[in-house]
Amino acid sequence: MRELRLIDPNGYTVPGTVHTDYPAAMEGELRARLRDVAEREAAQWADFGYRAADYQVLPAEPQAATPALPAAA
Repeated sequence: MRELRLIDPNGYTVPGTVHTDYPAAMEGELRARLRDVAEREAAQWADFGYRAADYQVLPAEPQAATPALPAAA
């Protein structure tokens, strides 16, 4: 499962910026959209020293299947 999210300078996910299960061809467009959101967020918080370059677009790595727990004896 593919996932992209925008992370603020404090390490938190910016609300409304998580995209999951999108077509691979859309990744570039989604990254550009998230960068636009980062610019708006940074402008909103510029008085507190936030810059758009401090935001990160992070992909989530596909998770391996969780191993089954042993049955209770």
